[in-house]
Amino acid sequence: MAEPSEQSRPCARCAKLERRVAELEARLQQVQARHEAYVTKLEARVRELESLLLEATRAAKRQAAPFSRNQPKPHPKQPGRPVGHPAAHRPAPTPAEITETISVPLDRCPSCGGPLQDLQTHEQIVTDLPEVRPTVRRYVTHSGHCPRCHRRVRSRHPDQTSDAGGAAANQLGPNALALAADLKHRLGLSYGKIVEFFGTHYHLRTCPGTLARGGQRLARLGQRTYRFLVTLLRLSPVVHGDETGWRISARSAWLWVFTNRAVTLYVIRTNRSQAVIREILGGQFAGVLVSDCFLAYDPIDVDKQKCLGHLLKDLSAVEALKSRGAVRFSRAAADILRHAIALKRRRGPLSEPGYAVACGKIEARMDRLLTGRYADPDNRRLAQRMIKHREHLFTFLYHQAVEPTNNAAERALRPAVISRKLSAGNRSPTGALAHSILASLCQTARQNGCDFLRAARLLLQHRDPDYLAPILPTWAPACALAGR
Repeated sequence: MAEPSEQSRPCARCAKLERRVAELEARLQQVQARHEAYVTKLEARVRELESLLLEATRAAKRQAAPFSRNQPKPHPKQPGRPVGHPAAHRPAPTPAEITETISVPLDRCPSCGGPLQDLQTHEQIVTDLPEVRPTVRRYVTHSGHCPRCHRRVRSRHPDQTSDAGGAAANQLGPNALALAADLKHRLGLSYGKIVEFFGTHYHLRTCPGTLARGGQRLARLGQRTYRFLVTLLRLSPVVHGDETGWRISARSAWLWVFTNRAVTLYVIRTNRSQAVIREILGGQFAGVLVSDCFLAYDPIDVDKQKCLGHLLKDLSAVEALKSRGAVRFSRAAADILRHAIALKRRRGPLSEPGYAVACGKIEARMDRLLTGRYADPDNRRLAQRMIKHREHLFTFLYHQAVEPTNNAAERALRPAVISRKLSAGNRSPTGALAHSILASLCQTARQNGCDFLRAARLLLQHRDPDYLAPILPTWAPACALAGR
């Protein structure tokens, strides 16, 4: 039997290489399988994020009420007052408020005309609005030359709002002008709609230009009170600030709001810089400024409180986009902020030492969290923002009057946003100034439970700035005098 030739014998090196190739091919197949699974997971994540982005874009453009933007909750709360809450009813008129009593007799059955027995009496009180028609008065005034004063003087009735004559002798009265100012600058109606409202319900014919000029006249009379509001803000222990876009004659501008529980001030400027904040607060403001993290507030050298509501919203948005270990930072930061807010709410039952210890624990937890390093870019961005404003995150824990959010300023901006959507801003700097003054006076009067219409009516009749004093908080005069 012939022996195998030298060439037909298997080479040990080739066999080794073949085994190595087989191992590498098997490993390659495993890597490819893992890679395909990873790519599939990434594609699914991309589709999910694209869906979220599309929904967010649509929600931002959708003109709907805030509660209608997202999908309905699976188990929404029952509307109305919670169980056990005392009922609230419209107060019944007192006997002195009843202006008329009407008796409706019933002698026979309205169905068959037969006699009735066991007659009973029932009462129902109906409160309604009467049909309103304008009163048109003609004032005949007189003028004469005074040789002692060397000037011509003219008589004037207290109900007159102007001495204009000639083509401008047809004037609107103080009630109509005050109501128009309230509808325009507090409720956000346009002058065109106010004209329609007056014509439909009051049978009062007017035009937008007349209402606009009347509003500007009222604003000029209210400038002194407006400057007084600036003084009150500077003396306040806390001020909330925010801003939103505006238009003056189709040019970009900004409407700023500075508010607290007693005073609201609107300011319209063509810039969004720190100069507006310094102009309003001045150099002697010793309170706490509550705001978002907008850069214009950073150079202001006062105690600050950054809005935790904005931070919690951003942390929730990042948490919704992340998975696995990338959600740890946002969850931990949100948990610390929520614990701080809860601590402020239950401060009353706690002793001073116990409250101080609890505050120290929250501060330490936040310091430990912000010392970490975060590879995820979104987490790193939020961490850097919180590090930047670290000393302004928990100011509210140490000041009773300071809130953890800037909701007060955002609520004060809502009427302005509605007005901007309807009117697109103002057509002139004069109109912007008038809106700033009258919106501030209307909102401040509402905060203090005062009747702006009555104060504005008296101001138009007597042209005395002191007639707007009733819309101010009761502590305003003494506080202003103490700050002078």
